[in-house]
Amino acid sequence: MNDLLSNVTVVIPTRNRLESLKRTLVSLNNQSILAKEVIVVDSSDNNICEEDLHGSYNSSRLLVIHSKPSVCLQRNIGIEKSKSEFIFLCDDDMELPGNYIESLIKYLNENKDVNIVSGLVVEKRNEEWKYSERKITFFKLLVYHVFGLSIWTELKMKDFSSNKLVQKFVKFYLGKGNRIAKSGWPIVINYELPIFKTPIYSLMCAVIRSEIIKNSPYDEAFYENGIGDNYDVLMSMNSEVTVLSTLKVKHYKAPTNRVKNEKAYYYRVSALHYILLKFKRFGIRNLAFFLWSIFGNSMLFLLNGKFKMLGYNMKLLARILANKSIYN
Repeated sequence: MNDLLSNVTVVIPTRNRLESLKRTLVSLNNQSILAKEVIVVDSSDNNICEEDLHGSYNSSRLLVIHSKPSVCLQRNIGIEKSKSEFIFLCDDDMELPGNYIESLIKYLNENKDVNIVSGLVVEKRNEEWKYSERKITFFKLLVYHVFGLSIWTELKMKDFSSNKLVQKFVKFYLGKGNRIAKSGWPIVINYELPIFKTPIYSLMCAVIRSEIIKNSPYDEAFYENGIGDNYDVLMSMNSEVTVLSTLKVKHYKAPTNRVKNEKAYYYRVSALHYILLKFKRFGIRNLAFFLWSIFGNSMLFLLNGKFKMLGYNMKLLARILANKSIYN
């Protein structure tokens, strides 16, 4: 292990995930260049203390703070306590390659116009580590385009029919790149090597210039699990994310505190509604497209027999039409 220190503070919010947190800390302790400090902000039912983490990380550079449950609040506490040039936002269920911190800090030092950089987050699906969702059919792509729905799938021309009309549409869709749809939903379809940029990306393992994030803290109005919080803070910072796509970081998706799909969808849509109402860059036109996207999802839920999801969507539609977000 290298004893060199980087001018970075790692901020890790955690709740009832001691073993998962230990794995993350071990990977931080095995970095080629270590963080100057690691701040763990804990909201567990049984408080985690520094003694619980002995053997996982060098205790002289580890600080444990306790907080009420709220990912956004926990991150803000850690960010405020930081004394470093860079903030490394890290979830408690990540495992980093040994050169992760060194690579991200080097990139930021060499690219002064970049404020946020991350590795490529991969998750395990069917025993394989994947960085995007499964391939999408042309019909589904067309439907998602019509309703302005979110897509997190790498699109490649070779994965579609050689039909000229199909190819022309896919080329048109790809040409727009990673973006925010008129409905507000993020579209991330370009994962090119070795680097790609996107307006919306997870910040679960990202390094940010300290002055940027300190001037645009997380909005603590969000549900305690923080669904939608990264989208919101990226809008506040007005900075896109640079992803070093050759640098893969593993997200284990610890099941503890994980919100079920139906509720996660409800909070995610509510979060986007709140964001559309909050930021001046969005207007009535965006809200209209957003409403259209929820209607599109209702049709898809109905066709697929997902009646519980349809019920959630009806509640959401009523709130959107009344222009009342659950976060107001």
